[in-house]
Amino acid sequence: MPPNTQSTDQWKTFFKRCLARRVDVEEFQDLTQLMQRRAPLKEHDLLDLLFETRSTVNVPWDPLLPVYVDGLCKAKQVKTASALRRLLAHSTIRKDPESKCKKSTFMTDIKVIQDVMLSISTGTIPRLTPEAAELYDATAEWILAVVEWYNRNALLQNSGATTSADALSLFESLGILLAALSGTTKGLETLSSEHYQDLRLKLGQALTAYLPLCVDVSLPLRQRLDALQKEFNLFGQQPAKALDHPAMGDVNVNSLQFEASVMDGPVINTRAGLYVYLNSMLVGRPLVDDSILINYLNNRYEGHQEVLVVDLTTAAFDVLCNGVHRNESSRTMFLFRSFLVNKLPAFFAAMMAASMVPIPMEMCITQALNRLDPNSFPSFSQMFSMQGSSILSDARQEFLFACASHRLIQESSIERLLGENPMQTVPVGGPYQKDDLISQINNSPARAEQLIGEIESMEGNAGAIVGAITEVMLNLCAQKETMTLKNICNSISRRPQTLDVILLFRTSKQVLQPLCSLLDSWRWDEDQSENQPVYDEFGSILLLVLVFKYRYNLTPADMGISNSDSFVLKLLDRGSCSQKLNNLSEKQNKDLGAWIGALFIAEGISEETMSACSPQDFYMLVATLFDQSLGACESGKMDFETLKGGFEYLLEPFLLPSLVVALIWLGNHIWQSETEPVISLKTLYSLVKPTSISGEAQAIHKTVLNIIARPLEEQLKDVRTRHQARQNIDKISNIKPILDALDPYLSFRRVGGCLRSELEIWAAPATGGLLGSIRGTLQSLTIWTASSDINLQPQSYTHRQLLAGINLLGTTRILNALVEELKHQAQAGSGDFALDIAATMVCAPMPESFAIEQNVVHPIDPAKEVVPRCASLTLRDALSNLHQDVPKISEKDPLTAEIIVRLWRRVSILAAPPSRVSNIDVSNIIQNMELGVDGQSQMNLDVTGGGVNGNSGGEHDPGNIDQMLDNAAAAAAAGMNGNVGEDMGLGSSAGGMDAIDDVLNAADMAVGNPEFLDLDMEGMF
Repeated sequence: MPPNTQSTDQWKTFFKRCLARRVDVEEFQDLTQLMQRRAPLKEHDLLDLLFETRSTVNVPWDPLLPVYVDGLCKAKQVKTASALRRLLAHSTIRKDPESKCKKSTFMTDIKVIQDVMLSISTGTIPRLTPEAAELYDATAEWILAVVEWYNRNALLQNSGATTSADALSLFESLGILLAALSGTTKGLETLSSEHYQDLRLKLGQALTAYLPLCVDVSLPLRQRLDALQKEFNLFGQQPAKALDHPAMGDVNVNSLQFEASVMDGPVINTRAGLYVYLNSMLVGRPLVDDSILINYLNNRYEGHQEVLVVDLTTAAFDVLCNGVHRNESSRTMFLFRSFLVNKLPAFFAAMMAASMVPIPMEMCITQALNRLDPNSFPSFSQMFSMQGSSILSDARQEFLFACASHRLIQESSIERLLGENPMQTVPVGGPYQKDDLISQINNSPARAEQLIGEIESMEGNAGAIVGAITEVMLNLCAQKETMTLKNICNSISRRPQTLDVILLFRTSKQVLQPLCSLLDSWRWDEDQSENQPVYDEFGSILLLVLVFKYRYNLTPADMGISNSDSFVLKLLDRGSCSQKLNNLSEKQNKDLGAWIGALFIAEGISEETMSACSPQDFYMLVATLFDQSLGACESGKMDFETLKGGFEYLLEPFLLPSLVVALIWLGNHIWQSETEPVISLKTLYSLVKPTSISGEAQAIHKTVLNIIARPLEEQLKDVRTRHQARQNIDKISNIKPILDALDPYLSFRRVGGCLRSELEIWAAPATGGLLGSIRGTLQSLTIWTASSDINLQPQSYTHRQLLAGINLLGTTRILNALVEELKHQAQAGSGDFALDIAATMVCAPMPESFAIEQNVVHPIDPAKEVVPRCASLTLRDALSNLHQDVPKISEKDPLTAEIIVRLWRRVSILAAPPSRVSNIDVSNIIQNMELGVDGQSQMNLDVTGGGVNGNSGGEHDPGNIDQMLDNAAAAAAAGMNGNVGEDMGLGSSAGGMDAIDDVLNAADMAVGNPEFLDLDMEGMF
């Protein structure tokens, strides 16, 4: 029977005015009870009128509406399941895709559904099995409706629905709601009951439709729903068809059910796990991408921020202590120390700024320091006799001062935390601010070089300096301001350790992509007055790119190069390969002749020679130039002194970077030569150890030698070995001086390679070979982490061992060794500890696959850039392949199959991509810092005043709605400290509904960003 028209009108008026006057939810609950006594209304009609109210309000969405719905449910005035059903009836999901109505209900839908999730997770509902059944039914209706909506849009748009972030968030919220409900006692009773067969069928249909579309849903949620479907056989009508699929072959159905029967043990975040992860990040090229790191920590700690801070601080000190005890090189120790002092305090400061709840940083840091071995940190008087421990004590003090500078701890606490008087003071004025530094550089470009000199200091300011320098470089590239850019590039190129610190805060792609784009698009004007400065600027910028490329063995994807026609890509691919003359174009032949004439015939390099040949063209001709010139000398057409004198022009600063290409070609030429390359070796020596070179060129020359020293040394040693067999003493004597000259530059590269002495120890038969030593490392880490509260000194570890095993034996054999050791540890009772460590080893970043991992958190547009690929199999890939064989393995070795399943699950959680719906604040550190979010709750709009005060015309008069609402609005305004209500335009005038526009627009309500919803889902799964 339709509701009474008069009652309907009264309720409509009531809802409109409550929303307009921002009546608080408690008053709303009281007033709805009064209204029900005056004009009774069924719950469906009541909800319909409330949801219809938003269609009369000219705002994107009203955050008070979901609060009212939640209030009605908690006051038992409507059932939660009924609220979900009526919400769906009025949702955008139910609208015609071609409807002209552009007002979306997604934000209201998401908030109402998340309020229901919160009530379920806190145990408020369901109280009875029938209530759980109704909630299941309503959730299934929602899921089926959303899937149907998606498919309708996909058909209309041919290539799939263009879904907004809000729609995707709604989609995921429904999955979380179902998972939360299935985790309650009454929810499980409902699914287990024989009385709800029809409901189970409906849920099966919903899950069968939902799961295939879960591409953007977080992996733990997909796994939870998949397990739910298998556990209760919620397949709708699908199971029989699925078993007929040809891919099933002859696989035993019992084997397919094996995985669902594997029970996970307790999740233990071991001390060794994070210790291994940080080692992998810093073992060679710094593999530090803030988004990847935050996502990993997010997955690992699930919002427990205090534990995260303690463990991350402890792990950073463990890595440093381990480096000291392993006698790692000074370059490696510098990187460990810079991560601790420069990276961590800035990271924690950003984390604290983005957090919506306070983090007791000083308590966390104190707790972390208490977990360290006190014997590793001597007093000041002991430092002079304990050099390694002196490094640790200095680093601890520097870390605390950086923390104080970033306002993480009180300056007065430093002495207490050190246990002695500090030897320095906190920098005045706090840490550097990036924007201030950018302004300083813009006002005085020389300031850039001063700041670059400070990047290697240990004062906690490196992050701000790197941010400022890289942003200035980006702007200079965009403006083609190459003179200033040249000076910055030169300053960075000469400091290899500065490059390491830069990669703690910026990815290689962020730094190099604008430089490569500038070099690719470099405009060359033949009519310009001076060409040498242009060559100089071009060469300096290119040299920095080459320094990054060869120090870290970067791929084009790491450098941000996606254009196949890129000059930089061509130079790296074939710049060091000489060309035959008949393969050169007419212009190339002309340019080559001009350069040969300038170097060996004329009295110098003329402006005419350079003006006719762009820097890009010159660099692509260098290898051919060397090939032709050296061939002329070897054939007797040119004497050696002329050759040497001509090549000395390449030692001028504006041409020196081309020596990288030249020496790579020359090294290959010597190594490939079957005859005796005496002239080539003499030429090489004259360029590696020149008799005279200008002061300005010396620094550039050292940079060139840094780049080419290691591969050149390997080639020359191989040549020497070959000629020793021929008893060619003259050849050997020519090589040794070159090797001596290269020796100071051999440690330039940072690629995570191991020393020969290390490999010999790991591969020794006594350890069981390389596989046995890797198993022994996992075993030692497991033993240490199980007793780390007693044994504070970190277990010796280097990630070079695992990388060496992967490179020499392959990922499949290494993974099998880890699984075998996990099986052994499980039988010994330490399986849960070992599982976390092994899973971390599998998840640890690797240079070969790092660009792919970055693409997960920073997706690229495939139409504009090439999607990065990994040529080698990673441990994660190998585990995925092994996991597919679990049904077969389970038939012969159930324990191994169980270990594989548990490892795969743990890795899947740790490596899960960022979720679109998350309340874990740390996952939004970068975004929040960029947007300037100040941490204040954006939902703090419903005022909490007292009850309705004494009146002047009687108490709650059910016959006077206006009086009731006026009293409620007055009480609400009183709770907002004075006249805030008036300032917002929320007076009691008839224009209340118009005033709401200003309030919502001013507060913005985080429209389009459902992540502002403060939903605590901890422990839900």
